[in-house]
Amino acid sequence: MTKKTKCTPELIDRMKENVKLGFTYSALALSLGISEDTLYSWIRKGRDEQQQPYVSFYAALKEAEAELLAECLQQLKLSMKMGNVESAKFMLERRFNNMGYGKSSQVDVKAQNLNMNATVPMSQEQTEAMRADILSKLTPKERIY
Repeated sequence: MTKKTKCTPELIDRMKENVKLGFTYSALALSLGISEDTLYSWIRKGRDEQQQPYVSFYAALKEAEAELLAECLQQLKLSMKMGNVESAKFMLERRFNNMGYGKSSQVDVKAQNLNMNATVPMSQEQTEAMRADILSKLTPKERIY
């Protein structure tokens, strides 16, 4: 006997509508009444394991994402044609960044760790006094709730 799933044709239709609105996967899961883990599980089952009804869910998800992308790009191109330079810059930075149009940051970091151990002759009383001083600085005076 197979376990009943929430992944129904009605839920798939609702998912497509929400993806076309631009829902993130987190918001999409909430809107469908499932956890994010369940959403990712359904995607994996549809993509990798080819299990129904998850194959239909995954195909519909990708189709809706492609439709949203096409709509966004059409609006972006329209904005560019109307003279919005920022739209053109956005398109170049995002779509053609590997061709030199993207924002780039060049960071040159050199790190070096230096650990020094020093043995300082101290009496037992001096050692205990130093330890108590350090611990008093670490212990909170009052608890804040």
